[in-house]
Amino acid sequence: MRRQEIREMTMQVVYQMDVMNDFDYRNISLITENEEIQKENQALKTLDVIRDHQEDIDATINAHSDKWKTSRMAKTDLAILRIAVAEICYMDSIPDSVSIDEAVNMAKKYGENRSYAFINSVLGKIAGDK
Repeated sequence: MRRQEIREMTMQVVYQMDVMNDFDYRNISLITENEEIQKENQALKTLDVIRDHQEDIDATINAHSDKWKTSRMAKTDLAILRIAVAEICYMDSIPDSVSIDEAVNMAKKYGENRSYAFINSVLGKIAGDK
């Protein structure tokens, strides 16, 4: 499975966790029904970080997004941001530039018209403050 596909599946799980307000990904049907994602160590590491640090990740997003709080953000954008912030702040094995680039690409594919610009701006600030 390609890295882009893994990130997209991870984003779908994070989105589903937010909709269900249950941040234990082991309860999410996309995980329990998909053997491929269960084998993807990187996806599971990212989901562990989001589960364990969700409040801190959201606080970081809130602190770096001008006039937008996570409670007002589109759930797709928020899922993309949570993945990238988890990687930037907690997963040193992934370069910040890769996390930002992948997040922007996902926002272009799944987000609204200008989601990618918003996500790029927020992540750039977070990476710059790291």
